[in-house]
Amino acid sequence: MTRKEKEQQVTWLKEQFREARGLFLTNFQGLTVGEMDQLRADLRKVGVRYKVLKNTLARMAYQGTDVAHLAPDVVGPRAGAWTDDDDKIQPMAKVLIDFAKAHPNLGLVRGVVSGLVVDAAEMETLSKLPGRDELRGRLLGTMIAPISALVNTLAAVPRSFLNVLKAIEEQKTNSSEAPAV
Repeated sequence: MTRKEKEQQVTWLKEQFREARGLFLTNFQGLTVGEMDQLRADLRKVGVRYKVLKNTLARMAYQGTDVAHLAPDVVGPRAGAWTDDDDKIQPMAKVLIDFAKAHPNLGLVRGVVSGLVVDAAEMETLSKLPGRDELRGRLLGTMIAPISALVNTLAAVPRSFLNVLKAIEEQKTNSSEAPAV
């Protein structure tokens, strides 16, 4: 790799890391090429980039970004999974955790989510959270519940009154149809 190519790589990585909302470092030592391809494909399905990092270039690219805290962790065989979309952080963590459980050679090192450093245990916790859409749905349901209860309570009075009127009508109809003895 020429000096110019390295500079371009650092510039590209720095831009990627500056925009990244979440980045997780992995140790891929011991994974086969097929397993790496499978991991890349799984991450691509959820819209996440995954790239083997050249350590020196990655440390240079980290400078001045939210992921600069990870620079000391870039030693040995490292790859990074990152996204610039908050909605994709949880699916990215889920894919990495599930893959690491199925392939113990994949090591989860550390990560950064919105500027905060997270370790492997926190990544696992993040992977178990419901997605953003599900959380929005739960919040909306919680907000609508009191209003629905109020509407049902207010509607109960006229409904009960109509049920009483209907019962009286049925009683009168039944009594008028009965033969006199």
